[in-house]
Amino acid sequence: MLRQIWALTRKEIKVAAEYRGQWLLVFLTPLIFIAVMGATFGNTGAPTVAVYLVNEDEGRLGRQIVSALRDEPTLALEMLDSRTEADRRVGEGQRMAAIVIPAGLSEAVLTDAGGVIEVIVDPAREQSAGIVLGQVQAATAPMLINAEVERAVRTVFNTAPETFGFTDEDIASLGVDLDAIARFLAAAINGVVSSQVQDAIDDPLVRIDLQPASDVAPRQAPTIFDYLTPGYSVFFAFFLMGLMAETIYEERVGGALRRIFSLPIRRMPFLLGKALPYSLIAMLQVVIVFGASTLLFDYDLGSAPLALALLVVATGLAVGGLGILVSVLVRSEGQANSVPTLLTLVMAAVSGALFPSIQVPGLAQATPHYWAVQGFLRITALGGDLTDVLPNLAALLAIALVTFMIALWRFRGV
Repeated sequence: MLRQIWALTRKEIKVAAEYRGQWLLVFLTPLIFIAVMGATFGNTGAPTVAVYLVNEDEGRLGRQIVSALRDEPTLALEMLDSRTEADRRVGEGQRMAAIVIPAGLSEAVLTDAGGVIEVIVDPAREQSAGIVLGQVQAATAPMLINAEVERAVRTVFNTAPETFGFTDEDIASLGVDLDAIARFLAAAINGVVSSQVQDAIDDPLVRIDLQPASDVAPRQAPTIFDYLTPGYSVFFAFFLMGLMAETIYEERVGGALRRIFSLPIRRMPFLLGKALPYSLIAMLQVVIVFGASTLLFDYDLGSAPLALALLVVATGLAVGGLGILVSVLVRSEGQANSVPTLLTLVMAAVSGALFPSIQVPGLAQATPHYWAVQGFLRITALGGDLTDVLPNLAALLAIALVTFMIALWRFRGV
């Protein structure tokens, strides 16, 4: 069986070598995209709007801030129950940041010290945190103004009796409800405080406190290339699925499969011989793109070569497994030309391969792109080791195995 697999592998590599346009797409295009996107965004990191939100404040201000953040069109929020959970998920790289409204914020903003809203950031994407800070400040500006006015009015009424020499008994004898008057004036003044808007924004009562996620320290200050290199390398590696689908379809309609299966060969060695070459090509592509990025863009490969190598292998196997499944399922030339490309684009878009911080929750984890890119980021940008990427390796190998077994089950030869 090994001899059959090797013979098919050599044949398939020779066939793939004839598709020079595909080699250009897989090997050179990622570097072009990385260079162009890197020049466009500089070292600012990937723009992101997907964040977690935790509201631990039971007061009115906490609810207002949540409502305002939900109405902010540039923020995509996912609510979590606790700061601990948000800290853990951000530290794992699932989101670039988490906004935490702490308990007691509604009361704190009425004091001289004011209140604090925390923004927990992923250390690997800390340079992008300014995006979230600006969005939070813009969304909370009206609440900051209202809190400023309410605190000022309360301060005046709390100090008024002492200022004018009144005692509590004097006020009680007059039947004056200072709290009611304070609330009324606060509501009235809030409608005409445009002059305080800029002061409230420049020196807010609610400060935005930027903190790195605990237990995860960045090995270095990440650059845009820490995101683009693994993302676009994985993205374009999966374009090999199109070449796989085309070659198998051409062999089916041209009668080559019929001739092959007239020989004593089983389905498993045949499919392995078809998938393995493209897995090897995908591995080679990642190695070349990573190596070129190191030379051209000062891309750091991290300090865990074994983990990096295993992740490259697992990614290549996932390309081969998913590619052979798609190749088995397509039944027309149109499908062979369009389905692999469409699938590659969709998986890249939802997984974060184009920008790791822009993902579709739930769908992202179902793609090999997500596990590959996040694994590479953890090694290169976070300084992780083999234990840190074990879940990524397991997910990629599981995808490779499951897709290959489904292809084996569905394959009917000619």
